[in-house]
Amino acid sequence: MKENCKSFIRGALVGSIAGSVAALLFAPKSGRELRQDITDQARHVSDKGHELAGKISDTSIEYTDKIKETASAVIHELGQWRKKSDIASKVGISSVPVQENTEEDAL
Repeated sequence: MKENCKSFIRGALVGSIAGSVAALLFAPKSGRELRQDITDQARHVSDKGHELAGKISDTSIEYTDKIKETASAVIHELGQWRKKSDIASKVGISSVPVQENTEEDAL
């Protein structure tokens, strides 16, 4: 899924650049106007790229925080389970069910 997202973002960026360049080159304008339009479009694409990078950064930070919280909760639960297991083994309580002698029951 991560690769699909990256390839989509790359495709969208390349497509927007190609579309902007094609529109500028096919528009009947003087050299000065064309250069100004290219500069404006390059700034626009750069701004969109920075905006997209910021969104990706924010999203990755959110996911990282969620993963840390989940990992911390799992570690805490494992610690609690381990403490219970240690106490049970010291007291002699087993978590494995004891099987009664079934031969006597069968007679």
